[in-house]
This record gives sequence, structure tokens and C-alpha cells, in this order.
Amino acid sequence: MWASLAPWSRKVSGTLPGVSAIEIPAQPAIRVILRRPFTGDPGQIRALVAWGGERGRVVVEDSFGELMLPNGDDLTVDRMPVMVKAADGAGPSAVGAGIRVVQVADRDALAQAERVIVDGFPQRALQPYRPARMLPPLALTVPGWRTWLAYRGGEPAAACCTYDDGTALGVYWLATLSQHRSCGLGRAVMSAALTACPGRPVALVATAAGEPLYFSLGFRAVSQAAWYRKPGPGG
Repeated sequence: MWASLAPWSRKVSGTLPGVSAIEIPAQPAIRVILRRPFTGDPGQIRALVAWGGERGRVVVEDSFGELMLPNGDDLTVDRMPVMVKAADGAGPSAVGAGIRVVQVADRDALAQAERVIVDGFPQRALQPYRPARMLPPLALTVPGWRTWLAYRGGEPAAACCTYDDGTALGVYWLATLSQHRSCGLGRAVMSAALTACPGRPVALVATAAGEPLYFSLGFRAVSQAAWYRKPGPGG
């Protein structure tokens, strides 16, 4: 998903086997993504984190939960379930009164969705909000990318992104602004996103807040991801 946004994102060359590193200058940040269980020396990953930490904040995404990096050097870890859902032909769920979900098609709506995600998730590293640090206009044209935005009472209220790589659908950053929570917006956005790709299995990393919703939509947990984070220069 991150690599699909090149040249806004940049794939780092010469990394370890089974490991992808993506530089995101607009944030600035480095995403280190383990594409298979890591069986090498954890010190190699720590060296990659140290290198990235000179350029911005670093997130190491281990979806298999087997990498063991000790805390220290400002390194913290979050553990979250990886959840999957088989392809099915489920139709859209009923949408509550005053709720409208759209697929984003222009820059103004993209900026609205981006702000909902940054403030509603929240993405603290990207606050205060500035446009195009998470969702560049390029996302409107990349094949497989979709951004979904829900309005409640005419106001932007919830959003998420999906990326279809031709094999599976990834769901990212489902968020609802605090004043619009408990109104069915998350379910409405997810229903729209899933209905748009009925022939694809779906994968996501769940937060504690989102896990009950995903279970109710037919997702199941398959592993416990570990996301290691290091702040950039200056914290």
C-alpha cells in the first residue's frame, strides 16, 4: 500500500530479505514492514530503526508478532490483532437517518477525509493537521486506492481508506470524530468499503476500539501484530 503511492513515498533499497522500508518525506517517517516472520538477528532491525530515526519517526510493522525488540532508545511497542475476512457477497447494511457515505472523488473531499482520520483516529504524529501529509492527491488516481467518507447531518464525520492490490483488500485508518461516535458511522463506512470489493478477502490491523465492530462484520483474528515505534528527531 505505501509503495503504491510512489513518488510521494520512496522505497528504500538494500534492506534485509523479507523486509520492506518505505520513506514518507511529507510526514517525515519511515515504515519498516516485515513481509514474513523475521528469523535473523534483531540487531539488524534495530540498526534499520536507528538509520530511519535520523530521518523521521519510525514504525516497524511485524504482523506475525514474532520479532522481539526490547524497549529502550525511545522504542515503544503496541500489540494489536491482525484480522481477516473471507470474500463474500454480503450486501450493504442499513444506514441511519442523516448519514451519507461516498467514495471520495476530488481533492476537497479527500482533505475532509484526511482531517477526519488525523483528528478522529487520532494520528497524533500528524497533528496539528496539515493537508496531504497522510493522503496526497495521488491517492485519487492510484489503481486500487479508495477513500471513503461519511457525512452526518451534512458534516464530515467518519472515514477510512482501502487498497486492493489485486489479491486482497486492505482496510486502513477507520476513524470517527468524537462528536459523531455511537451513531453507526463506522459500520456504514465499512459496509460501503466491503460492498465495493465483494470478491476479495479482506485484512486489517484492529485497534481495541474497532475490534468489536470487525468481529460483528465477520472478521476473525489470525495473529497478534507488534508495532514498534520510535519518535523522530526532536520527539
